[in-house]
Amino acid sequence: MTASTLRSLIFTRTSKDTAIVFTGTLVNVLVGGLFFILAPRILGPSDFGLFSTVIATGMLATNIANFGIDTGILRFAKGEDFNKILSIALKSYLFLGFFIGILGASISPLIASFLNQSELTNLFRIAFAAIIFLLLTNFFVAGLQAKEEFVKASLVNIVSNVLRLILLVLAVIFLKTGLTFITFIFFFVTIASVIFGRIFLSVKLQKIGKEKFFDFHKYNFWIAISLIVTTIPFDNYLLLMVAGPVQVGLYAAPFKILTVLHQLSSSFSRVLAPRFTSFDTNLKAKIFVLKSFTVVIPIAIILLLVAIFSAPFINLIFGRDYEAATQVLKILSIGFLFFFASVIPSSVILYYFGDSRVSFIVSVFRVFIFVVLLLILIGPYKAVGASWAFAITEIAVFSLSSIYAFSKIRK
Repeated sequence: MTASTLRSLIFTRTSKDTAIVFTGTLVNVLVGGLFFILAPRILGPSDFGLFSTVIATGMLATNIANFGIDTGILRFAKGEDFNKILSIALKSYLFLGFFIGILGASISPLIASFLNQSELTNLFRIAFAAIIFLLLTNFFVAGLQAKEEFVKASLVNIVSNVLRLILLVLAVIFLKTGLTFITFIFFFVTIASVIFGRIFLSVKLQKIGKEKFFDFHKYNFWIAISLIVTTIPFDNYLLLMVAGPVQVGLYAAPFKILTVLHQLSSSFSRVLAPRFTSFDTNLKAKIFVLKSFTVVIPIAIILLLVAIFSAPFINLIFGRDYEAATQVLKILSIGFLFFFASVIPSSVILYYFGDSRVSFIVSVFRVFIFVVLLLILIGPYKAVGASWAFAITEIAVFSLSSIYAFSKIRK
């Protein structure tokens, strides 16, 4: 590869947008990461395990209510249809947010009873009550990213993470901080993101015909099912029921730190989306895939370093109470490397080929493999077994989606 070719791969509009998104995401992650460094230390492994289960349940409920709408915004909110698509999305979010929130709050005792943790009931209700604010945050972020206003989109998320950290620090200094308080501030600071999102993005609501409404949600359907299926926290639930909250805490603490890759991959995907939807030949798509993989290399190096130095990393970040999580971090780091890399073939399938059904099939495959491995490995190996289940699953998903995407793009 010549120097000029390398420069053409690196210094492109995509690279610039990716740099903006990643910078915003990294700021977001650093601030949010500080919260997830303090919270485990304050709560200890047992309470942090319960807290993580509540967060996972809240995110599941949010993805159910989200119904793939933010992905639909990214694909269809262009030109003259921009405000029409946002109108559909906003009305859908409001209806689904209130419906799922009320339903979830009503069945919280049943979920807590199913998990054999009755003390989770009120914590689940806090999470369900905040769903509408999480959805509206998604709405404004997706709308701004569809307009390619990536700095503003990043700021919407940064606001809530900064406020969350400030409130936690103030509470530690001046108040008695416990599980309920930390759960409350985690979910309800998203009100600030909604306010900033409304300032940055003006929406002109328009009347929408039934045909356009159903076409929008028809595309989103398979994405929605995929998100719902893949967001079910089988790892947290099975660990909690089989091994108890301490093992959940030992697994969740390093997992939460590595979920920076969830945010980075989501942001990366949203940068890739408008590019892949604009290509009209396989050659253009193949060249762009090559450019996209230059982003994966530095992420891979960082994750390999985390895996190598997992023991000092755990002691520095979480303290001695979490020493047993060293092996968990090492294994999860490898899994998240493949998780991040799979964004590229997944984006080819979803945005270039526009085949949301294949994305759904890959999601079902991911869940099936993950659950089978969890059932096999959690009993004898507990948190370490859950980590292996995650890593093996992500390697398998990357391999499957890459084989499909790259074999089809050659045609």
